[in-house]
Amino acid sequence: MKNSSLVCIDANLLILALLPFPLSEQADTLLDECRQQGSALVAPALFAFEVASTLHRLRALGQISPSAEEAAFHHFQAIQVHLSSHPRIFPLARQMALRFQQSRPYEMAYVALAELHGCDLWTANRRLVQTVGLELPFVRWIGDFVPMDEADASR
Repeated sequence: MKNSSLVCIDANLLILALLPFPLSEQADTLLDECRQQGSALVAPALFAFEVASTLHRLRALGQISPSAEEAAFHHFQAIQVHLSSHPRIFPLARQMALRFQQSRPYEMAYVALAELHGCDLWTANRRLVQTVGLELPFVRWIGDFVPMDEADASR
């Protein structure tokens, strides 16, 4: 049974919500809907370092200004994401990396956490969804997100 009171997000998705990129509107809307529905956001503990590292890298590469990095970092700190250090994340992520022949087990930490909690994982990592999505339909790409008001209108 799916746990709809929790939503797992990865660093790629949050970066979209913090900075203007393609699919940023979908990421913002997803986070707004989670807040409105009272769904808690959850991520593995490495999430905070990934977000901060990505913002720093974008600044170092000149893709965002220092002020944009600072604003995004402050916005990031204001978003409540419960960081998990669940002891089964690491072994499950490693097992999944082997199962799906992934060279980056840390990416599978998000998948493992979502599986452990029985909730959806929303990601901007299309490659990850293409790799595991057929077997693990709870791994969802933000490009496929349909806001509730649009979903209700189509019924």
